[in-house]
Amino acid sequence: MTICFIITIFVVLKTITMTGYEIREFIKEELDGSRTHTYAMECKGVLKTHNNKGPAIVNKEQKIKEYYLYGIKLDKEVWEKRKKLS
Repeated sequence: MTICFIITIFVVLKTITMTGYEIREFIKEELDGSRTHTYAMECKGVLKTHNNKGPAIVNKEQKIKEYYLYGIKLDKEVWEKRKKLS
């Protein structure tokens, strides 16, 4: 009997501190071998998906680009307008 375990490993690559908020980059290895990069902002111990410089969730192989500001998912057009305010 063979038992297979799938382990998901998140790696924190960067931590950038700006005005009390920490921006972290997480990398997740997917089952197909691709990598998903997720950017999140930590404020008072709560992580929110956030990136005002580009997509917050990116997977080049699966062609995924999702835009978030302060944990809210936005279309690219709306994100372009609101990123200037954040």
